[in-house]
Amino acid sequence: MRTITLAILSTALAIAGAPVSQAEEKPEKTEVHIGAASTGMTYLPLLVAKQRRFFEDEGITVTIAAFSGGSKALEALLGGSSDAVAGAYSNTLTMAAKGQKLVTFAAQVNCPAWIFGLAKKNFGKVSSIADLKGKRIGVSAPGSSTHMAVTYILHKAGLKPEDVSFIGVGQAAGAVAAIKAGQLDALIVNDPVATLLMDAGEIRPLAEMRTEEGNKQVFGADYPESSLYSTKAFIDKNPRTIQAITNAIVRAEQWIARATPEEVAASVPPEYMVDDKTLYAKAFQNSRRCISQTGQLSAEGARTVKEVLAAFEPSVAKAAINLEATYDNSFVQRAAEKRP
Repeated sequence: MRTITLAILSTALAIAGAPVSQAEEKPEKTEVHIGAASTGMTYLPLLVAKQRRFFEDEGITVTIAAFSGGSKALEALLGGSSDAVAGAYSNTLTMAAKGQKLVTFAAQVNCPAWIFGLAKKNFGKVSSIADLKGKRIGVSAPGSSTHMAVTYILHKAGLKPEDVSFIGVGQAAGAVAAIKAGQLDALIVNDPVATLLMDAGEIRPLAEMRTEEGNKQVFGADYPESSLYSTKAFIDKNPRTIQAITNAIVRAEQWIARATPEEVAASVPPEYMVDDKTLYAKAFQNSRRCISQTGQLSAEGARTVKEVLAAFEPSVAKAAINLEATYDNSFVQRAAEKRP
């Protein structure tokens, strides 16, 4: 009788314990809002994870709010309307200099894949970046990572930010329209718009940040930008939710690494696709090397970003920033263990 009673008790405890274990693995939030600084090529992991329903497989429903630039997406995070941001890793550093604790938990790229292009109306008139003094330069949004990158490029050429006029035009239709209307003298933009404008003869590269050599010339090394980040407070409170997001992102990166350009073009949500899928596939091939396959942010990449920012941003140069506190690779490492 005692043996039977113990057996029944053990079974009851096992049954009672199962839901607790499942609850421990369930994301704290099942409805997640992600603010995207762009929907260009360097945001492919996020877009593919959404379109191929990888987030749903992790038990979460993700709503993507596309903004015209990283500064707007960051505002949404700090204002509480977004849970996380698909945006520039550099934002974690600029905010750390202001005492704000943001943490990147998954990298989407190893390099930014930007083209800093001269507008057609200036072909033959502008021969160097130094010649852009007094010109109008298109960036995704004031205060965005594209704005910071151009500021650094100008700094290297001996120009100050006030030597040019920065115009926020986004990274999609607004950028195309501004260039074609002759409103800009130069533009920094990523794919697929970069390939579209170059193929149409609308811009000519002044700086190329898709290739290894191009990144070395501009930044000294590959410069990781597009990432997934949130506030430290949100991550600490919702680690299973962050893990679920990360699992989907790493799975998307692994899928992209194996996919053909045509398969990638077919796996982008229609609202983020250019009209020509063949063009999109070509644009992907042009930027492919920049897409991360692991989601990890390297220590070297973090140092490169800080050195670039410190060159022209006094607040970053003066701040005692703990780089290791601005990113956390533990989530992507666990995702990799889950998906061999």
